[in-house]
Amino acid sequence: MQVKNFYWYVLNKPLPQMDVLEDKLAKKPFTPCLSQQLASQGWVSAVSSGERVYEAHGAQLLMLKTEKRLLPASVVNEHLQVKIEEFEQAEGYSPSKKIRTQMKEDLTQILLPQAFTKSSRLPILIFPKQGWLMVLSASAKSADDATAFLRETLDGLPVSLTNTDNSPSHVMTSWLENPLSLPQGWALGEEVELQDAEGALVRARNQDLLTDELNVHMEAGKIVSKLALVWRENVSCVLQDDLSVKRIKLLLEQDDAPDSSEGQDARFAHEFALSCNWLVPFCQDLLATMGGLDKALAASQERAFA
Repeated sequence: MQVKNFYWYVLNKPLPQMDVLEDKLAKKPFTPCLSQQLASQGWVSAVSSGERVYEAHGAQLLMLKTEKRLLPASVVNEHLQVKIEEFEQAEGYSPSKKIRTQMKEDLTQILLPQAFTKSSRLPILIFPKQGWLMVLSASAKSADDATAFLRETLDGLPVSLTNTDNSPSHVMTSWLENPLSLPQGWALGEEVELQDAEGALVRARNQDLLTDELNVHMEAGKIVSKLALVWRENVSCVLQDDLSVKRIKLLLEQDDAPDSSEGQDARFAHEFALSCNWLVPFCQDLLATMGGLDKALAASQERAFA
């Protein structure tokens, strides 16, 4: 399980113990879509056999599986147009808005059982000691949906999006203005997005960021909303102003990776261990560069985890 993107949350109080957490997930198992369902979701095991909570290396992994029926609006509208034409020929006038809506609903129910399904699995990583929860997704909506389903499963989810004492945008802007201000172990990558108060965007990719052109935009009041970084010469990523981290790549080769003969679960266990080993110090360093957690959030977490 390689970490490629994540949205980062802070736990405001500890989650249930392992056995309680497992029991709650077991009450919301994944089941395939019924014939009239647009989507279905539930919890599955991260490995081919095992509990729904995978625990190792100081972390817990939950796996949310979602299945959706693929019924494009264009397909429904094509059938709807035929129904409308049949109605006009039979009745001599166009159907009202209410009748059209009912036609569309009826067609959706007829077409749904014939639609293909597509499934996906979304990992949620919990670090109980650090009080962190990470949804390994590149989509804010997907992360919100996952935390909402986990909240429903647990009858509450005490989390807040990670908020730091210093503004990530202003910190990243200062790094771009003065690369020598980057903390030890961090370096600029080759991508940046600048934005002003009116929403105007400037993007640069696959180029040296220390150019006069970008300085002109910053002098005009634009600040960094996304910035490519390299951490300890091992991890490249794009950091966003909401502290979500995207397009993560490990730059150093791993010599001890299991070969294909050892099976899928062995490869999963290796990748999980590797991810936990770099992810915790990476996030600790990132928090430090941003001045630590927001004071109110840090105080709340300290009280909860004391």
